[in-house]
Amino acid sequence: MKYRMYLLCGTFLALCLLTACGGDAKVSDQAFEGVVNDYEGVTMTAVEGTAHPGTVTVEILNTTDQDIESGNEYDFALQKEMNGTWYWLQTKQDEYANTAEALLYPENETVTQKLTWANVYGSLDKGHYRVVKAFFEYGGPGDSVDFLLAAEFDIE
Repeated sequence: MKYRMYLLCGTFLALCLLTACGGDAKVSDQAFEGVVNDYEGVTMTAVEGTAHPGTVTVEILNTTDQDIESGNEYDFALQKEMNGTWYWLQTKQDEYANTAEALLYPENETVTQKLTWANVYGSLDKGHYRVVKAFFEYGGPGDSVDFLLAAEFDIE
């Protein structure tokens, strides 16, 4: 009897992990009206072959001589392209806890981050998506430039 209970629990856990825990992500009706990838010298790209319904790996490269910073690997948002327009994905909850640490992106050094969203957004259906992440150039107290980077990927 105990064996059957362990087997049932293990099967449920495996099924939950394979389906990215908790259903499909939902697209909002809010279109993105901002600008991404317009800061010269800093790029974020999705690593080919790493996009899955619950995760993608991105590479961030800073080729400037400026101090570039951003939040941790949990600090990002997702968008889906539909009919040539980008729409925000809805989070499962209105608020999530996240630490406020800033990560530094050194000059000419590629930083790799594995971004996982199953708990926040759910599993992605087939489609064309992008992860959007806020960055800033810190020039001193009261002197910073904020910008957004986006990395596009497909879920097949």
